[in-house]
Amino acid sequence: MRKDVIEAQIVLGKGNVKRELGDFIRRNAWKKIFLVAGKSFSGLAIGKEFAELEQELSLTVERFSAFSVNPEFSEAVAGSKVFRSFSPDVIFAVGGGSAMDTAKAIKLFSSLEEEELLLKPWKDNGIPLLAIPTTAGTGSECTPFSVLYKGGEKLSIEDESIYPLIRVEDARSLEFLPLYQKKVTLLDALSHAMESIWSRASEGDNLYYGKEAIDGILRHADAYLENDPRSWNPISDAATLAGKAIAITKTTGGHALSYKLGSLFSLPHGLATAIVNKELYPLLTENEERVHDPEKLVYLAHCFGVKTAQEGAKRYKAFLEKVDVLPKEKSFYEERLREKSPDVQSLEEAVEILAKSVNLERLQNHPMSLSEEELKQIYRRILMLEG
Repeated sequence: MRKDVIEAQIVLGKGNVKRELGDFIRRNAWKKIFLVAGKSFSGLAIGKEFAELEQELSLTVERFSAFSVNPEFSEAVAGSKVFRSFSPDVIFAVGGGSAMDTAKAIKLFSSLEEEELLLKPWKDNGIPLLAIPTTAGTGSECTPFSVLYKGGEKLSIEDESIYPLIRVEDARSLEFLPLYQKKVTLLDALSHAMESIWSRASEGDNLYYGKEAIDGILRHADAYLENDPRSWNPISDAATLAGKAIAITKTTGGHALSYKLGSLFSLPHGLATAIVNKELYPLLTENEERVHDPEKLVYLAHCFGVKTAQEGAKRYKAFLEKVDVLPKEKSFYEERLREKSPDVQSLEEAVEILAKSVNLERLQNHPMSLSEEELKQIYRRILMLEG
């Protein structure tokens, strides 16, 4: 995605969020709002202020909350039917990646017949999308991507028409984000920044966005995890910058290998990407002769405050250990598999399923080609079947 499109996004919330949002609604004469938000929205500061605006501006609001943590294709289709029936002036997406992905898909699907939903090129329905992130990690408020699941398999959607036209910055919601969610979404943002830098498509603006994102995360992570209010805006900004970086380059192996891992073991997306990148980063530094542009690994190391690619991988590992959220024992995966995927009999069988699930075409953006046998070795290390 081009930088000029990314930077054309209208940003609200630098001052008084309620006043700026209310003024923007008035100027655009919006009266019917389709709101995609989770069940916790009403208890947040932005939720309470939106309820006040609803009364003060005599707005008609249709709220859609029927989506999963990993949104299903069928949920977005159902939402698009409600959207079409309601015929709104604007769509508001409020929440983390789940709400954003669902809202984007609803916007895209609402102008299509059911048999056309997955056919390209898609048509823009012309309804503006306004994003209000309440977590700091996915960066979905700054990307043209939506990820859904259909039959247990990842379904990727990309179209400039679902890039949010307006973004509202409101870091107040981070105060109430549980510590575990703070950790896994922070790791998601870090994965975006890292993968953008080492991507085969990495060149120019994404390097700046990625570097600034990593710098913000490293500087403010400790305070953020201690819920220091002074960290909320810098961490939110870092997540947005990481989203901009990945919007330019798209994701790499860290994401391609994480989707089935996340669904099979029911892991949060940010945690799954960190688990994968913990293995991929040192693998890249140990095989620099196979890496598309080894200098990008040196650049990434500099972002981590060290000189060599190998030191960069060690610094990333140390950061993961400090955040302290990755599984430490093989028994974690064994228990999770029995609970979440009882049809899979063993971790060895899981390795076979995981390796075959990776779309090799999607790995083309990764800086180093990976064979199916290498994928199996990576998954065996992840599941602690070998050192």
